[in-house]
Amino acid sequence: MALGLVFLLGLHLFLQYGLTKTMREVVLPRIKAETGVDVRVGRLSINLPGGIFYLNDVAVKNPDGFLLENLASIDRVRLEIDLFSLLKQKPILVESIEVEDALLNVIRNKEGEINLHRLQAAAPPLAEPVPEMNQPSPEQPPSAERPAPEPEKAKPLPEVLVQALLCHAKVHYLDFKIDQLDIVLDLGVTGSNLSTQRDPSLPWGELFVIGSLGDKRTSFVTDLQVKLAPLSTPKAPSFDLTGKVFEIDPRLMEEAYSKLGIRSAPFGLDPQIHCREGLFQNSRVTLNLTDIFLEDKLADRLGGMASIGSLRFSVPVEGSLQEPTVNVQQALYGAIGGNTQTLLESFLKGAAAKEAGAQEPPETLTDAAVEVLGAHVDELGESEAAKKALKDLVDGVPSATNAPSPLSSDVLVDILGEQVEEIGENEALKDDLKNLGKWLFGN
Repeated sequence: MALGLVFLLGLHLFLQYGLTKTMREVVLPRIKAETGVDVRVGRLSINLPGGIFYLNDVAVKNPDGFLLENLASIDRVRLEIDLFSLLKQKPILVESIEVEDALLNVIRNKEGEINLHRLQAAAPPLAEPVPEMNQPSPEQPPSAERPAPEPEKAKPLPEVLVQALLCHAKVHYLDFKIDQLDIVLDLGVTGSNLSTQRDPSLPWGELFVIGSLGDKRTSFVTDLQVKLAPLSTPKAPSFDLTGKVFEIDPRLMEEAYSKLGIRSAPFGLDPQIHCREGLFQNSRVTLNLTDIFLEDKLADRLGGMASIGSLRFSVPVEGSLQEPTVNVQQALYGAIGGNTQTLLESFLKGAAAKEAGAQEPPETLTDAAVEVLGAHVDELGESEAAKKALKDLVDGVPSATNAPSPLSSDVLVDILGEQVEEIGENEALKDDLKNLGKWLFGN
């Protein structure tokens, strides 16, 4: 009985203090060597009968060159583990993980580099161990020219299956390239069947992310779903990300907006991201912009159109997870082509109002187009009969770029010339009208 008491006391002391020492001296150095992540743990303890592990004061250090000391920190992690799976080790079954008060600091420095990208790029590649070379048979002694065996590569991650995940986290985004952009998102994350198993036929796990801006619940309203394949290689994951984020601070688009010459109200996005082994496939993010204001140079180029009510367009996402390729400017120009009728209407109404000095824009696109034609062609502007004839001919149905008008602009001008003598007798005027008509309505 005395020996039993001594053993239990020694086991208790080891579980209370020895595990923390082993974690600091063995486990964490290996994590840093194999992933490049510098993790610190304040204390590790265990409830052996219940198979419950506690990690307290967990922190991940930021790479050099970033302001804050920690990239991430967690007050406490509770892991409930099937102890029998520790003996089998394939996989280690984690019945649940509860993360309390997690904080992730995402920082972009003045050079435009993000700490998460730096950390990911610094991680050494993970690979399967090199198989042992065949030993030479007794009849064939090793040759003196036999090449030296390759050095052993880093071992793969242990196979772990997490049945349930529950996490409350804050994401702090600090951007030194954008003045005064310092925001904190309050997020709840739940997950199930997340694993690092190496069997590609296993079912994928799920993650759900719901939250908003910490001090303003109507901003950054987030509802995302992730289907995640078994994570055998962290640098080359496979996943599908879908969902919505509403009311995003437009300052996050400042660089793209500056190149485009626009500004907008808070915007939304709908991601459709499909990543396979670290490479994006058929992925896009749909942007929903509202109350778009055009800066002076762009507004002048578009005849005085100063704003667009709303615009929805998709931005392709290509490349790899480490080096994604996203071209918002090109996607927006393509979107303008796909929304030509809406934009043309805004342009024509704005231009017509500007030319006429009117307080209110014309009611229809046809009225606006004729007003612009009249403003650029004196003979047409001075003839109410000519303008009425043109409006009647168009009949209020302008052509879109993807649908031809009932009559071509050339035919319309020829008919107009037959009805209005001033136009019919002036070939130069007819040519001007035809060119303007093609520009406004297409062929």
